[in-house]
Amino acid sequence: MRQAGSKFCLVGWFIPVSKCTSNHASAVVVRLTNPLQVDNVKYMSRFIFAALASISLAIPAAAQQVPGRDLLDFPLGLLAEPAPLSSRMTGGVWNPATSMLSSTARAEFGFAGLTTPQEQGVRLDMIAGSLRIRPALTASLSLAQASVSDILRTETDPQSFGGEIRYGTTLLSAGVAATRGNVTAGAAARYRWAALDTEHSGVFGVDFGAILDHVGGSPVRLALSSFLLSPSRSKEAPTYLAAADLPIVRRDSSLVLRGGYSLSHTDGRGREGYVFTTTTYHQFDASAGLAETSSFGNHDRRLRLGVGVRHAGYTVAIGREDGAAGVGASYQFLLTRVIR
Repeated sequence: MRQAGSKFCLVGWFIPVSKCTSNHASAVVVRLTNPLQVDNVKYMSRFIFAALASISLAIPAAAQQVPGRDLLDFPLGLLAEPAPLSSRMTGGVWNPATSMLSSTARAEFGFAGLTTPQEQGVRLDMIAGSLRIRPALTASLSLAQASVSDILRTETDPQSFGGEIRYGTTLLSAGVAATRGNVTAGAAARYRWAALDTEHSGVFGVDFGAILDHVGGSPVRLALSSFLLSPSRSKEAPTYLAAADLPIVRRDSSLVLRGGYSLSHTDGRGREGYVFTTTTYHQFDASAGLAETSSFGNHDRRLRLGVGVRHAGYTVAIGREDGAAGVGASYQFLLTRVIR
């Protein structure tokens, strides 16, 4: 990766074909010297992140997006749950309404982490907490960080020089959620800042979400939410999410099996459909589903699995998601504590 005078070049998404556009400002050149092979996936993955990040250096500052948005496409803290209905991780990152605490809880806090294979080198971490401030009102606070390691500076060959290029983003969220009847609604103010090499930038946003239980007197549950919705549309790419599920098997409160479908759309990036099931049996939880993603002209399907156990106010859970394009699976870990 190096500075160039008049062209910005990058490879397609997992496709070893160069595309160049003229630009009078300085730019970053990412060059793939050989066709993509299985052994080159690690290098290709680094180049992809570097290429996406370099867009921020090739476009005038007034129109550029804050870098690092692609790192928040990973399902941090979801563990195979649908994002708008996910309640296993506290804080309501994907839907502010899910931060609402149950009637028996006074507070909850937790940690979630996600790691991808070495070929990608992406790591995400999140800490979050929720506090009941009134019987029907909960406040929440969360901090999520994502970064890529081993993005190296290169000349016209794979030989690196200098130090690594910093590429990461941090998301701070503060929200509230309230319940009235069978409707739970929430809102969250967010600020995301990012680092790309020596450059730093940030963007403010406000997200909204709602969960409607027993829609029209039926057992259907419906959820809607936004993620990274910002007045600065030129700086941020918002995601819109919707999900619905219903009980398939219910045996008192000891066994509940639900199934449903969720859909998300990110401006300028793509969409995802997700068929899922979630199960609760005594103190055990399990989730599974199949995601079909369309992004930048590519389509793939990935299996997601998650299992957890609850005991004495603690929840410990792990999750796995298949990779794509020859990249291995990613793994998640979650730990929460409920104070009653």
